[in-house]
Amino acid sequence: MDRRRFLTMTSLAIGGPGLTFLLGGCRQDDPLRVSYHPWIGYETLYLAERFNWLPEAVTLTRRQSASSSLAALRDDQTDAAALTLDEVIRARLDGIDLVVVMVFNVSAGADALVVHDSIKHLAQLEGKRIGAEASAVGEMLLDRVLEKAGLIREDVIVVDVAVDRHIPAWESGEVDALVSYEPTVSRLRQLGAVRLVDSRDFPDTIFDVLAVRRDAMENAERTLFGLVDSHFRALDHVRSNRQDALYRIADVEAISPEDARRAFGGVLLPDRRANRRYLGSGSRLMVAADEIERRLGGGDGMDKDWFTDAFLPRVGAHAG
Repeated sequence: MDRRRFLTMTSLAIGGPGLTFLLGGCRQDDPLRVSYHPWIGYETLYLAERFNWLPEAVTLTRRQSASSSLAALRDDQTDAAALTLDEVIRARLDGIDLVVVMVFNVSAGADALVVHDSIKHLAQLEGKRIGAEASAVGEMLLDRVLEKAGLIREDVIVVDVAVDRHIPAWESGEVDALVSYEPTVSRLRQLGAVRLVDSRDFPDTIFDVLAVRRDAMENAERTLFGLVDSHFRALDHVRSNRQDALYRIADVEAISPEDARRAFGGVLLPDRRANRRYLGSGSRLMVAADEIERRLGGGDGMDKDWFTDAFLPRVGAHAG
């Protein structure tokens, strides 16, 4: 839906699983504070900001890591954040009432385990020091890698390494292997690291989403609709003017355009129609969420009011 057309509508009723909103034409929305961190799938937010597509009520903050965004959510310093699905579920189990309103991307190779060239097979990870960011997608990928290797956590030495320390940890010899993601994976490979497995080996496992605190969502419906729409406008720009998008993203991430291109090759970027499928009951995202919750000891399934497609643009309103 064209945002100008949306803003001139006097009212719009939208709803999703367990959620219903009435967007009136009179009340002004509360400000919406949005956090994200460097990751190729989130840079549509950066593009939207650069092109002035974000709603005026949105304040976008670029943080160092997902852990920083989660801390900001806990401390009421942000209202929404770009996170992986497992991070959202962890936060919900910790008492932060988040609702997923959009899927940024699905990892298809961008998350990877890199190792020293002396390690040729997964079984050789036994006894090795493996770096991974704690309480993030790194731990989930690490668990999958260990399962594939026939190992358990006690068979390896897990080192908590924040993503902004992956390069120094590798260069100093602090770790023998790292669970990381693009564009850091490309940088590690330039330093001699070898990609052993990646998220292509575990399809439909790692989803990046936009999650919003429920209390903030209920007072910023129009702004949230505009925020989601701006992501898809930026995604259209990535597809129609890829070279420009690559150079802009490479600049903000301090990488080469080739690294940016390679990073984009490791993610699937669902359009509006695909987003509606993912945010529907019984979808692959929901199956992944149930599995993650079981892994985290959260019971037999979360209530189904933690996701909604209510804020997605109407399919057909734009190309995609």
